[in-house]
Amino acid sequence: MAPFRTSVAVGTALLCLATLQPCAPLHAQPADQWRGFPASPPPLPTLRPGEIQLRYLGNAGWEITDGRTVVLVDPFLTQFARWAENGPDATPDYGDLYPADTARINQYIGRADYIVITHGHSDHALDAGYIARRTGAVVLGHETAANLARAYGVPDSSLITVLGGEDYAFDDGISIRVVPNIHSALDDKRYFNNGRGIAGTAPRGLKAPLRRVDYQEGGNLAYIIRIGGHEVLAMGSMNYLEREMEGLRPDVALIGANSQRLEIFDYTGRLLRAMGYPPVVIPTHADGYGNPRPNAAALSDRDRFRAEVAAVSPNSRFIQPTWFEPIVLPARATLVAGGAAGGERRQINPPGISPLVPAYSVGMATGNDVFVSGMTGFKPGTQDIVEGGIAAQTRQTLENIRTTLEAAGATMADVVECTVFLRDMADYAAMNRVYLEFFPTDPPARATLAVSALPRPAALVEIKCSARRR
Repeated sequence: MAPFRTSVAVGTALLCLATLQPCAPLHAQPADQWRGFPASPPPLPTLRPGEIQLRYLGNAGWEITDGRTVVLVDPFLTQFARWAENGPDATPDYGDLYPADTARINQYIGRADYIVITHGHSDHALDAGYIARRTGAVVLGHETAANLARAYGVPDSSLITVLGGEDYAFDDGISIRVVPNIHSALDDKRYFNNGRGIAGTAPRGLKAPLRRVDYQEGGNLAYIIRIGGHEVLAMGSMNYLEREMEGLRPDVALIGANSQRLEIFDYTGRLLRAMGYPPVVIPTHADGYGNPRPNAAALSDRDRFRAEVAAVSPNSRFIQPTWFEPIVLPARATLVAGGAAGGERRQINPPGISPLVPAYSVGMATGNDVFVSGMTGFKPGTQDIVEGGIAAQTRQTLENIRTTLEAAGATMADVVECTVFLRDMADYAAMNRVYLEFFPTDPPARATLAVSALPRPAALVEIKCSARRR
């Protein structure tokens, strides 16, 4: 696999190229790191075909470029102004004016072609208006994001208002899919009745500088940014609509990862499974709003998220970003071949579905292909065939196949071929009715055979299949 490259913009640890894991822990980001920040924005990088560069701008902010086009996600450089070098958090109250830190923005942002806004809170949308006015960037977001940008004098010709569901192609070869989403479950899940009044919409007619309370949520979005041959998922909250994430296949996932995710059931597992186990996972919105002195609880939670990803998707590369340190990623095909898709032959034996004898594996994955051994209708964690006849056994058999495929980063929709073995061809119709529940459209190629016996005497059906991850 071609190595990932990093360029060091500040005095911080390099990423080990072989594993993409930090050579040394990237935990605390000391206050004196600020003294090493660049005095002016770096030029656009020179990248090989298929490479992209990401720079973490803090909070949920990112700069993504293929060396020609620059996309910003939720830029919020002003967050760093809240921390006095040796003093307390100086965040304005909700009723106070909250101006953009233009000097700091100029220090880090030289160019922007597109700015995508996940929602309108100040820690996501505050800097976008000033950046768009200065650079001429096009702003994509809900009407609230557009109204906040208008407050900074951004003309309507530079605003694209979206609702969620749009998939727009642009002349410079990039495209952006707008994914409907929901906000984090703040305040012990009482986000909408927490008394702070920040879940509404921002009206037209606002004029900068704005109060902090003017930065209303205005709805929530995620984005698939297709650039340089890559698909990058950008999230701005610790929540999601699982049905909207199903079937997305980003090779780079910027996942909202602060402790608010713990309010959501199986947050990391459900998300990674829905997206087919992204080859590269990078946490976002997890830097304590630019806090250079993160406490022990925050550091522990970062480690916990890394462990969650490793448990669910062990073949994903996990990168802990450092402010403004560029991360250069190779072509998408290289990421997919070396990441969740697995470039080498890999054994798949999900918990509770282990082979009866050591002569075979439950599944094998190689490249994008997954092969599932002949499966019967046993209850996971036991060797007992379920009761209820051919229908119950067929359903359990296919559930066991589904579990095996998901452990390999595939889904039932990826199955291309099945072979069904029946003890009695008279069971064909009953088997077929259940089978169609699992493959309702575009069913895989299939052969069905009657056999005199199966290795498990109580089994009435055995099914093997092959899949190709998309």
